[in-house]
Amino acid sequence: MPKVLVVNNYPLAGVWQEVKNGQTPDQYLFGINYFHERNHKVELIDFQADPFLDNIEAVYRRLRLPIPIGNLEQQAHVLSAKDADLIYSPCQTQTHLLAYMRALGLLKTPLVCLAHQPLNTGRLAYLREPITKLMVSGCDSLPSISRLLSAGIDKRYGKSIGLTWGPDKDFYHLHEGKGNGIVSAGRTGRDFNILGKAASKANVQTHIVCLQSSKQPSFSEFSNCVKVTIRPDSKFMPYSELMQLYGQARALAIPLYSNNHTNGISSLIDALAMGKPVVMTRNPYMDIDIESLGIGRWVELGDEDGWVEALTFFDKNPDAAAEMGKRGRDLVDSGINSQTFANQVMDIFDKVL
Repeated sequence: MPKVLVVNNYPLAGVWQEVKNGQTPDQYLFGINYFHERNHKVELIDFQADPFLDNIEAVYRRLRLPIPIGNLEQQAHVLSAKDADLIYSPCQTQTHLLAYMRALGLLKTPLVCLAHQPLNTGRLAYLREPITKLMVSGCDSLPSISRLLSAGIDKRYGKSIGLTWGPDKDFYHLHEGKGNGIVSAGRTGRDFNILGKAASKANVQTHIVCLQSSKQPSFSEFSNCVKVTIRPDSKFMPYSELMQLYGQARALAIPLYSNNHTNGISSLIDALAMGKPVVMTRNPYMDIDIESLGIGRWVELGDEDGWVEALTFFDKNPDAAAEMGKRGRDLVDSGINSQTFANQVMDIFDKVL
């Protein structure tokens, strides 16, 4: 039975326990809870305090050098682990040193990392390019949850394919009825300002759930039809509460101020699993084209009038909205789900091993 060491950017042990308790959907485990079905043994390399390595990492980051090193403490535990057959990192940020070592022949254990963001973008990218190439060469596979993202990586460096990341099809409960109003919740890259202004103009009942760090002075200008719930940065709304809000809504909104990577994908697959239609800022990094599949409406980046039109459509067309939601849930039942994702990851493991 091959042993897979798992390194992630948030502790997976706690999430796994929440999944077992029915508190959290299993897509946030990125397949590991299914690995046993194909005889892969999982060993989690979660965070363990190491003041010495933590201080080295803190000093290194203050130097702002253009060479990413990942998480030193986790990588040290990987190197000390016994009898590992493969290293799996569901997040591309944690294992840079291991990738450099593998590229240089200093690490014999295969490494598979999952990409969520484009590699080596922005200013001075040309200076970082040799390091990026070294990192990719040290990964035996660098798949992505976005086909556009994987195509860009594969064209420049190779080693990437797109995977189908979908929701836990057994976690979510469908609600009867057509629902009322719009609900929008999320943490990364959300433009709640444009949504609140558009909902105020359209006079559509809308509930926004955001973190304290996302609060804007403009929120006070929203009309009475817009409710804003602000959560502490350290604790977002539990899934049990969030599912209640989603279940009562007619449609879910995903407004973004940045669409240059996979922002919004978690909320999108929540909507599919809940059987709710979506109105979302157009994001080319989403593999699911909500308009061509008939499950929602795109709005162009920064288009407030487009948001007014889309919100009005869902407010005035409950039957069409319900049909869109049903088509979205059908996609989950037919294969866009967490078990499909896990099998695709294990297919990569089989090729690598």
